[in-house]
Parts: sequence; structure tokens; C-alpha cells
Amino acid sequence: MSRAWVELDLEAVRDNVRAIRAVAGAEVLAVVKADGYGHGAAPVARAALEAGATRLGVATPEEAARLREAGLTAPVQLLGSFLDDELDALLHARAQLTLNDPGDLARASAAARRAGRPVGVHLKVDVGMHRHGVAPEQALEVLAQVAADPALRLEGLMTHLPAPRDEARSREMLAPFADLVARAARAGLRPPRVHAAASAALFRLPEARFDLVRPGIALVGLDPDRAPDGASSCGLTPALSLRARVTRILEVAAGEQVGYGGRWTAARPSRLALLGAGYGDGVPYALTGAGAHVLLHGRRCPLVATVMMDYLLVDVTDLPRAPAPGDVATLFGRDGDAVLPLEEQARRAGLIPYALSCGLGARLGRVVLGARTASETLRRAA
Repeated sequence: MSRAWVELDLEAVRDNVRAIRAVAGAEVLAVVKADGYGHGAAPVARAALEAGATRLGVATPEEAARLREAGLTAPVQLLGSFLDDELDALLHARAQLTLNDPGDLARASAAARRAGRPVGVHLKVDVGMHRHGVAPEQALEVLAQVAADPALRLEGLMTHLPAPRDEARSREMLAPFADLVARAARAGLRPPRVHAAASAALFRLPEARFDLVRPGIALVGLDPDRAPDGASSCGLTPALSLRARVTRILEVAAGEQVGYGGRWTAARPSRLALLGAGYGDGVPYALTGAGAHVLLHGRRCPLVATVMMDYLLVDVTDLPRAPAPGDVATLFGRDGDAVLPLEEQARRAGLIPYALSCGLGARLGRVVLGARTASETLRRAA
């Protein structure tokens, strides 16, 4: 057994996709970039497809290739920009491309001709993010050029909102995009899929849903507005838990300084549990002195002293029953009836939730719950 591991609950992913579909009433493209936001791209993608998602989204050619190697055959879209030396690999992975600049059209067309088959493309429009996309006034001409090129297959017209939780600002940004969609329809250039809503916007802005939504963090149940008791404002179920085993129990006298730099002083005779996880596993160092807790025996216990590379110290003095080496602590997730949200730990560390999940370390063990395929079962056994 690992000293520390993450547990991925695929039934939670399925529940979240079903909830998204019920709210959005639109096709679902499951975004599984950054290894499914640190959760495992292939199992998350497969569970999302099982629950009704129809497409997948990635950020790099390598991510597209790994999904194909895992046996996934659903359409995969590269959501951002692409380099010239990435195009052949993208087409080998049968990935659809996102056009972000008028010059992308010729590059994509040349790659499609080399591959000997048309490539699906989505045109992205920049409404204020200033990262990817053509200007709204350029978009209609580019759509016409794509439609006239037999090497390209127009799949979608899309944008991305930089501040979806600012609903007034987002509606201002959506207005020129919606106008473009209407003009494209009048010109006979509207593609089969128009999409603008990622996780936050799909719940907050019905007018951003169009034909397709692009949930990423919502797939795995992350909700920046989650309440301290674990309740989600969007009805999402967390899919990930982080666990660590107790490796040692220490007794510390009152007045003793503990850990690197002596940053915590025992105010009373204290019992401490040493957990086998640290910042080398992705536990944020910024949780040092931040008032964070872990769950042990179903109760919250304060994290004390400095977060170390391989270890954490937890004050377990108030537990009714003293823990023992081998007992399991939960750094986020559920322990019996008690819940410690990942979002809470992220806030204490000054992070957005998916920065925490994406930073989980490679040495952590991986346990997949709710697997339905042999490949996922093998992943769990490994």
C-alpha cells in the first residue's frame, strides 16, 4: 500500500455529467486536459462518455494521443493553439483543430492534404480574453474561407469567457458573439455546433450554452462556491479524495517548538500524528500556518507546524481514541459522515481548486472506484 494516494470516484463523474446535461440541455464536450485536472484523463473521459458526453477536449497533441492509446474513439478537439511541428501528430490522433488566427487556416489545410483526408475545425472568436481567437469582425470571412476549402470540415464556432462569474461583464462580451452567430446563420455559414460555456458559464449563463457546453472542473465535481459543509451550489459531487497513512505518533511537552523553523509551539501537552504526505505529493506548502485541518477517525484535526516535503504533522490530542500507525487520514474528501472539501484546502492555500488538483504529485498511489472496464480495473490494481 502507498503511504498516500488519491481515490477517483467514477460514479461521481457520471453523476456530474448527468447533472450538467439536465441543466444545459445541450451536447457535452468533456474537457480532460492536464490529465483530467489531475484526476486521470482516460478514466474521467470514459466515465463522461458513458454518462452522455459526446466529445472530448484537450490542450496538447500528447493528450490527444493518450486518449487514443486508451482506446477512446469519440471526437477529440485541441482547444487552444497549435505549432507547425504538432500538426501531423494531431491529425494522426484524429484530433479536430481550433483556428485562432486567419493564418491557421492555410496551415490546417496543408496538414489535412498531407494526411489525405479532411480535418474538422472550430473557429474561435476572441471576445475579450486576448489569449486565443480571431477578432469578431474577421470571423465571417474566415468562416467563408473554411467552408470553401475541401480539405477542412467546419465543425464549430466558439468563444471563451474570461470572467464567467461576473455575469454582467460576460453578457456584454457574449452580445457581439451572438450577433456573429446570427450573421453566420443568415449567410449560410453557421456550423453545426456553437459553444461558449465552460464549467462556470454553463450554470450561470443560459444564453452561453448554445449547442454545446465544455465542462472541465465541473466533470470532477469542483465548485469554487462550495459551502464549508461540502454542499455544492451546482449540485456537483466531488470525484477525488486525498488520503495519507499515519506513520508515527509523537508526544510533545507544553512549550516545545515543532518542525522546521519551530513555527508551531505546543500550548499544552500534545499528541501529534505524522502523516506520510507532503509538498512532494502536491500538498500545498502554503497550508503552513493557514488554519488547515485533516480528517482522522471522522473528525477534524488541525494541521500544525511546517508542511514538509514528505510529511505533515497533525494535532490529534482531542481525538477520543488515539490513532495508530497505519490509520488513514483524509486531506480532502469524505471520511464517514465528515467532509473536508478540496475547495476549502485550496482557499486556505491561496489557490484556485484546480491548481491544487493539477499539482498532485506523481508518487501518489491511484485508486479508481466505480470502474466498468478492464483497463480501469488494471489501473486500480496497479
